[in-house]
Amino acid sequence: MSNVLRIQQVTDLPHQTIGFEMPGLPGDEFLLVVPELVSDAEKAILPWSQPSPQWDIGPDSARCMIDIDQVIHMEAEALFRADEIQVTVTVTNLSNRIWRQANLFTCFAFYRAPQFDDHDLRRTFIPVGDHKWRSLAELFADRDPGRGRHTFFPVHGGPELSDMWLCRTIKQHHPQMASHGAMCVLSKDGKWVAGMTSPNPAYLFNNRQQHCIHADPLLGTVGPGQVAQGVSALHIFRGSVEDYERRLSGKSGR
Repeated sequence: MSNVLRIQQVTDLPHQTIGFEMPGLPGDEFLLVVPELVSDAEKAILPWSQPSPQWDIGPDSARCMIDIDQVIHMEAEALFRADEIQVTVTVTNLSNRIWRQANLFTCFAFYRAPQFDDHDLRRTFIPVGDHKWRSLAELFADRDPGRGRHTFFPVHGGPELSDMWLCRTIKQHHPQMASHGAMCVLSKDGKWVAGMTSPNPAYLFNNRQQHCIHADPLLGTVGPGQVAQGVSALHIFRGSVEDYERRLSGKSGR
């Protein structure tokens, strides 16, 4: 059963973008780009320049598909359930090249959700230890990653950032390693939390200007003709960062 109020294709933005609104949060439009990019160790596979497809949108789902001849077949699906939004991207390697460290760049953005937009990063958190979360404002005060708006964070058990084309293209990285593949933001009144998680993350990412968070799936090695799938989950609910951690711990058994 879904609790989403409205889902629509966003036509004034590039890439595979949908917008949605949730009950209890009037005036806040969340944006989801699925995926914004597919890349591997060497280059972009589904590039930023790819024209946006037409989404097939139902009352509690959204699906799209992209084909690039002799490169990639991509199918994306967002399912709006009662307690989470499950995002699944399935890709087929149509090339004769082996993709290594293939990863999905899937964006969960808040810059059209005034209650969540967080330019000073005091309400945006990543997990840094056992049940411990720190705000990006704190982490940036400890170690300034630079003046750029985009920042990557490595994740425990994930690949080296330098092994991926995207992380070499966007060079601003923070040394803090996230303990698992999750990121969240609190509402301005502190009563709501919105988060993104991936069970097999390549990295975490934040854009401090057009505020968004990423917990992006790692697809790994995908040979010619092979199919790979990456999954993310979004949670938007009344609660705290601690409530979000408890929710994730209960789902993963950590």
